Amino acid sequence: MQFAASNQLGQDEFGDPNELPLWFIPPYQVQLGKHIADGSFGAVYEKEWLDTEVVIKQVLLDPSDKENWEQFRSEADLWFTLNHPNLIKLYGACHQGRPFFVCEPASHGTLATYLKGKNRRTIWFSIGDAALGLQHLHDHGIIHGDIKGNNILVCDSTDGYPTAKLADFVMKVADWVLFGGRHLNVCLEFVQQFASDIYSLGMCILEAISGQYPWGNTLPDAVVARNVVEMQQLPARPECMNDHEWQLVTRMCRYEPHRRIPIGAVINCAFNLAGQFM
Repeated sequence: MQFAASNQLGQDEFGDPNELPLWFIPPYQVQLGKHIADGSFGAVYEKEWLDTEVVIKQVLLDPSDKENWEQFRSEADLWFTLNHPNLIKLYGACHQGRPFFVCEPASHGTLATYLKGKNRRTIWFSIGDAALGLQHLHDHGIIHGDIKGNNILVCDSTDGYPTAKLADFVMKVADWVLFGGRHLNVCLEFVQQFASDIYSLGMCILEAISGQYPWGNTLPDAVVARNVVEMQQLPARPECMNDHEWQLVTRMCRYEPHRRIPIGAVINCAFNLAGQFM
């Protein structure tokens, strides 16, 4: 199955090449491969593009909603500039016909899947990787807004070692991520801010070390929200977590956003903790 523009435009009918964005990939270059996920946003496929393994994220947009189309273009502009070894790379996108993003694949799956059975040293190196990606976003004034184990992917790197990378950090054009009580990693603040990402990454640490969702599998969203907002509670400390690890999580997940440690401190602590597990 091949993408096609809605009006069956040919190869030379996409307008003036000088006016096309640098990230533009014409739809005739991309064919859908194995379907791997979908949701209200659209669908995700595996495929090769120019002899490179890629993931294609197809987005459902209302053709009459000009604002959403403009937002798609602005998000592609932004993502294309964010080259960092700990962020999922965007190879290009298409805003003709049915829009899509073309990005690098996660050869080792999500962080939650990859870390099953891994030692603590690997866990902390992976957390450090994700924190480096988050630092790059924050340095560019970008709040991720939805950090969780399924939005941290593990890819092959040039040095041959699996590397954790943040994903879906600009996906605001559609309802890209479905929230559920088991994934509720945010502190439910009225306004998202850099410190909100710190809190969410702290929840990811709990999940990575315990192998369980921070608030378990059964609590409804309303109960989790009450625990966080009204009771100002954290999830229970995993029995396998040592004092230094738990101290980092509590410093990242303080109720007051201004009291949470900055991302630079998280990076230092994560790699220092990795060094303690030989």
